[in-house]
Amino acid sequence: MKIKTWGCRGSIAINNPDSKTYGGNTTCFEVISDCIPKGTKLMIDAGTGFVPAGRHYLEEPVKNLNYVMMFTHYHWDHVLGLTLAPPTFIDHIPMAFYGPKDGDKGLSEMMDHVFQQPYFPVDAKRIRHKVTFSTFTNFDVEVVVVHPEGGFTQLNLDEYRRILNGNKQFLMREKSYNIDECLIITMTTTNHGNSTCISYRFEERTSSKVFVLLTDHEDTAGISMDIKKHLKDVDLAIIDGQYDEFKYQTQTANFGHGTPKGLVKLAIASNIKKVGITHHDPTSTDKYLEEVILKEAQEAFDIFSTDTKFLEVHKVDKLKLKKENIFLCQDYQLYEL
Repeated sequence: MKIKTWGCRGSIAINNPDSKTYGGNTTCFEVISDCIPKGTKLMIDAGTGFVPAGRHYLEEPVKNLNYVMMFTHYHWDHVLGLTLAPPTFIDHIPMAFYGPKDGDKGLSEMMDHVFQQPYFPVDAKRIRHKVTFSTFTNFDVEVVVVHPEGGFTQLNLDEYRRILNGNKQFLMREKSYNIDECLIITMTTTNHGNSTCISYRFEERTSSKVFVLLTDHEDTAGISMDIKKHLKDVDLAIIDGQYDEFKYQTQTANFGHGTPKGLVKLAIASNIKKVGITHHDPTSTDKYLEEVILKEAQEAFDIFSTDTKFLEVHKVDKLKLKKENIFLCQDYQLYEL
């Protein structure tokens, strides 16, 4: 499994000479796996990073090209790329949307709101025919199963566990497949203020590799059992670390975003192998990210990795994370698990 980072910026896209290294596109990640049907591009969020991501696969034509978009939530920096990405407007490229119910709003309502005049010249009615919607209402007990031949299907958690504990066979469109040939997507909620936001966990059962995107998640004093289980023994987690500790304590508490200290605490407590820092603030230059954000994360590693009481409480017997495996995510990078 590989992860392509098309957009790592939070809040709003930027373009300035001091931020060339880490980029200025807002959130968009691609999950690449042999468990995904050929031609299917599995994306997480459609921030402005989705614009170059969508254009890329038109420049290198892919047979049976289609997009599966998994939305964490519907803030502008996670959806606005839909409005300018070429696949949105090409009839022969199907798109399937997955995302949470937020109050009385789901995927269909999000699309109607984003594509409406006078805020955007193309009305949603012009493109709805090529989009299918799968809105999660109870995503903590829903599982998305992806098979390289069968495609995508949804199970509830009890069904999934019965399959795992049984003969591992399940039916999809009247054909039987083995669950160990699949990519499994499970979900939990993030701490993002008054917005319903999903963190996605991707388990490639053919390789046992696991990736988690935990963006738009604010630090908490304790670590919830759901989050800890969701992150447990992950090979690569990409986690929101938008604000340095001083800015968070003095200005941005309750904004729904994380800190380097908070994400490293999560990573060590959950025994993650590698952790990437994402959702970079639009005011954060390359120098600031390296000299403040990354430095704070490395300092936090020194603190938590040697705190015997912390390690004992979280049952960390052998620490998997190394300081050199804490890094700043960059636009257009490919990370292999």
